[in-house]
Amino acid sequence: MKRTLYLILCCMAAFSTQSFGRKTAPKDDLQIVAKPLHQPVRQLFGLQDVRVTDSAMHALMELDHQYLLDLDVDRLLSWFRKEAGVSQRGAEPYPYWESENIWGAGPLSGHILGFWLSSMAMMYETTGDEAIVPRVRAAVEGLRECQLADGEGFVGAQPGVKSVFAEVAKGNFTTSNPKVNGLWEPVYVMNKTLLGLYDVFRTFRLDLAKTVMVDLGRWFGEKVMDRLDHEQMQKLLVCEHGSINESFINIYAVTGEKRFLEWAERLNDEDMWVPAAQGRDVLQGWHANTQIPKFTGFESVYNYTDKDDYRRAARFFWQTVVTQHTWANGGNSTGEHFFPTSEFESRLTKAGGPESCNSVNMMRLTEALYQDDGDMKYVDYYERVLLNHILANYDPLEGMCVYYTSMRPASYKIYSSRFDSFWCCTGTGIQAPAKLGKMIYAHRADSLFVNMYTASSVNWQEQGLSLRTSTEFPKANTVSIEVENLKRAKRLTVALRLPWWSKGIGVKVNGREIDTESQTTEGYVMLNRKWHRGDRIEVRLNPQLRAEVVKGGSQYYAFLYGPVLLGVRMADDALTMKDYRQARRTTQNRLAPIELAPEIVPDVDRVLASMERCDKDGVLRFRVPEGCASKEFFLEPYNGIHFSRYAVYLHLLQPSVK
Repeated sequence: MKRTLYLILCCMAAFSTQSFGRKTAPKDDLQIVAKPLHQPVRQLFGLQDVRVTDSAMHALMELDHQYLLDLDVDRLLSWFRKEAGVSQRGAEPYPYWESENIWGAGPLSGHILGFWLSSMAMMYETTGDEAIVPRVRAAVEGLRECQLADGEGFVGAQPGVKSVFAEVAKGNFTTSNPKVNGLWEPVYVMNKTLLGLYDVFRTFRLDLAKTVMVDLGRWFGEKVMDRLDHEQMQKLLVCEHGSINESFINIYAVTGEKRFLEWAERLNDEDMWVPAAQGRDVLQGWHANTQIPKFTGFESVYNYTDKDDYRRAARFFWQTVVTQHTWANGGNSTGEHFFPTSEFESRLTKAGGPESCNSVNMMRLTEALYQDDGDMKYVDYYERVLLNHILANYDPLEGMCVYYTSMRPASYKIYSSRFDSFWCCTGTGIQAPAKLGKMIYAHRADSLFVNMYTASSVNWQEQGLSLRTSTEFPKANTVSIEVENLKRAKRLTVALRLPWWSKGIGVKVNGREIDTESQTTEGYVMLNRKWHRGDRIEVRLNPQLRAEVVKGGSQYYAFLYGPVLLGVRMADDALTMKDYRQARRTTQNRLAPIELAPEIVPDVDRVLASMERCDKDGVLRFRVPEGCASKEFFLEPYNGIHFSRYAVYLHLLQPSVK
């Protein structure tokens, strides 16, 4: 009888997905039952409304697109099925972090499926590729099959994870980072699963994804959280848990059930939000990527509770990380941990630099804060980390991501393997290319904001307006923005960002010069006029060369052209593709002496004045003559240096001793 009921429920679950798949992703507000207490100051466009045409970005997106489709759904589900006691359908789980005993904590099995669901939802919005639909449907149906077999609403992938949660519910648990009773981050895996299901529901309006998400959240709330007192909850939150508070806000938003909001508040880690709300930087020594997602969660909880402590915490944390803990490429930490600003110079020589996961999660937090506050500083940071860490971090041939991006001179990048690594940075690594258009444009009332000068297009459906941005920046400093479609002439504001790194900008509308100074507010040139189809805006950027000393130090400088970090390409014929692509290494095993990188004279202004542009093979390039350095060298965009040693921080020449 039980087996018959189980089969009936499975059939019902499959039937509920028949409406799955849409040519255009729906608007979020169609699915939100509980509305946030605060309206966004600015609204980022949905990915379905933005198309990125920049050649480098588009190539990366397509590599990621293909990789997402190449991942086997049954292999991603294999551990979930095994734990639920249902057939694995002959599919072996993927290796390494997905299957093997890492650091004595077992595998982090199941984390990639959650990332994959989110990435597939974003990639569907970005491309409209209908081939994504049946794969996502199969994954959600597989999770529901496991959930129904469990019988209580739980679904999980790690070996013995439900029994670990049973002990947690009794109060019989120990926590560290990264373990709960010896198991590797079980709440983190749950969070990724919930986030993936939410993104699928939001994008496709698939009720089954909502059902699995709500049932899993309810199980965790009733069977675990309700049995823990306050101190025990805080003890559980010692272990990395992603943005589990955000996941419970998501469930509250789509159900309106108050207990999910109450559970979300209980999932706020006091070790982080309390000192941050008080304006205290306690980050030194903490694992960076454990902390960053929490603050996206705090911001989510604030938006539904109006408790200003959470708001202050998120903003103080963001400001502290960006101003005190961030490298020239926009990444943060070394070896995954925050450290005092005074240690940047000594840490620079280490092999393990900023972690990719950190930057992807800082971008998520930045997106939330920009929409809530609208401050230009969020765009400035986002542009830096996108251009100089995210775009620099992918194998241009296979699209696989780097784990650590070393800041050490004479370093090289190690890219993950397509089917053998499955690090956490594989997970965030498949998300970032699916949403490259996220921050380029924003809107508010009757104003459209151009945040970044990236070749792309935007379709503002509510206003019937489509714009196309064409540019080869940074190789060329001109940008053309054309009104491609407008159903009828309409008065609107097109707001052009005035970048801090440009010495002013020139603007023409249909060939007529605009007085930008009189029309600048909030960091944008506000063009308010009656627009017609075919109108054209021309923007002339004036990016400056500049040098930035390493934070807290005096002996190393990075060079930038406008927003673009420059680097030195250093040939080393001894390195092969086997060195650059290693499935199970995240740091270099063939270190070279730092002294191989060029050094510069202490008069950095002199170095800047000596730099002459000398592009080669279509690549932006600057020559630094020998008189200003230990030897002549060339600087080019760091995000284009692959399969080579490199240097982004250059050491000052020391005075010779006579």
